[in-house]
Amino acid sequence: MSNRITVRSASVAVGAAAALVLASCGGDNGNGENGDETAEGGGTLRAYNCEPQSIDPGTSTEVCGAAVLEQVFTGLTEIDYDTFEAVPGVAEEWETEDNVTWTFHLGEDWTFHNGEELTAQNFVDAFNFTADPENAQPNADYYDFFAGYEELAAGEAEELAGVRAVDDYTLELELAEPFGQLPALLSLVGFSPLPEAAFEDFDSFAQAPIGNGRYQMDGEWEHDVAINLERYEDWPGEDPGSPDRIEWVIYSDVSTAYQDVQAGNIDLLYNAPPENIPVMEQDFGDNQDSFETGTLTFLGIPTYQDEFSDPQIRQALSMAIDRQEIIDNIFDGSLTVAGSFLPPVLPEGREDACDFCEFDPDTAADLYEQANGPSELTIYFNSGAGHEDWTEAVANQWMANLGVDDVTFESLEFAQYLDLLEEGDIAGPYRLGWTLSYPSAQESLEPMYHSQASRNYTGWGSDEFDERIAAANAADADEAVEAYQEAEDVLLEELPVLPLWFEDQHVVWSENIDNVHVTSRGLPQVERVEVLD
Repeated sequence: MSNRITVRSASVAVGAAAALVLASCGGDNGNGENGDETAEGGGTLRAYNCEPQSIDPGTSTEVCGAAVLEQVFTGLTEIDYDTFEAVPGVAEEWETEDNVTWTFHLGEDWTFHNGEELTAQNFVDAFNFTADPENAQPNADYYDFFAGYEELAAGEAEELAGVRAVDDYTLELELAEPFGQLPALLSLVGFSPLPEAAFEDFDSFAQAPIGNGRYQMDGEWEHDVAINLERYEDWPGEDPGSPDRIEWVIYSDVSTAYQDVQAGNIDLLYNAPPENIPVMEQDFGDNQDSFETGTLTFLGIPTYQDEFSDPQIRQALSMAIDRQEIIDNIFDGSLTVAGSFLPPVLPEGREDACDFCEFDPDTAADLYEQANGPSELTIYFNSGAGHEDWTEAVANQWMANLGVDDVTFESLEFAQYLDLLEEGDIAGPYRLGWTLSYPSAQESLEPMYHSQASRNYTGWGSDEFDERIAAANAADADEAVEAYQEAEDVLLEELPVLPLWFEDQHVVWSENIDNVHVTSRGLPQVERVEVLD
């Protein structure tokens, strides 16, 4: 049979998300060192945003909403993106003796934007509301660390047993198992406190949330138009926002936003379109930069299919891909080859940990033949997100390097695509991406590869991996680096997914601003931006 590629598309509709969660990681733009104190500032920052799915903390799971919520709310902790460590938010300090029972001591001068005093009970009420399955909050999954979550999820309890207000300014959290990463986890917007007003009319709250963050809503969310914020002058933290006002201008087309930055109509675009990346420097000079990211694109392998159950087949598929050639030819060199599962930007990250991610077509062909690898393959991807060219390049390399005879493509709208994955009805390699909701090695590994993880679509499971993750989770945060690397080592040998590349974040800005930084979620730290006029 001659080599051929067949394309079958279940849908050619547009607008699908490009990954489960899309984000990137960044650093300094060259105009100021990371960690600089925010300028006293002033002025109005006009920044690009996409239309959020929601802007209430328990529901928001994507970057468009998070861009707003990270300014409107402050949780118990925040993240220092220089060190990737949790630092005080509402909680001034915390302690634990066993990584199971944690005590958080809250500052006493925090208020919500409507003037309501913030106490420990606000966190108790918010946590119980978000975790309660009756409220259908997508961020409820993150609460499974807490004692009593299983009972609440099963309808056997009305509250989380492990969440208690000791007094107005002391919050006690008890976990089901030791978890040293808890302070970092609590930086997620899904752990934000909620005012009493939220429960009086939640639909209205979701259109103009009343938070406790550096910035407060100025009017309601104008869908598909804008979300406007004003600096909250009574925010008691150490690093208040710099701009007086932030106007998130909502675009459906990122190319139009790029042109509007050039024209001075907006000041900041944090994800330049691929076609403009080669000319960013020409268009913006020093007012542009690319940031290393923690977003991993990979090809998952359905190990529940007999033809992919042998690790040697997965290893051969990985070594037969020339990642750098694809990046250079299709992405203009704008991505970073993935030689690991843990992003190199994390303390645990190792750039070349994956021996089977190195391009070695001869060894790959030998392994594939020995393991009786399939002669026909189907590659799955979500449609409308620009994955056609690079998946075809992978298919061509597999045919050239492994002797695969026939490659078929299946593309679907993202919602249908996820349904197919969740149903376990995938017959070949599938494209997905994963990023860090918070900067932790645990977040890079456990949600995707633990045998009981809801997002583990490969069918792969390993007692050894699960045990190593549990040991790493139980360790203190500053002692867990080697433990998480040991868990990653199991993945690097078994390869239930094939790591391909980490995204780079491409950012452009106008001459009106300076001091641009990007977080590990791919979001600009707009509170630090200096407005120049």
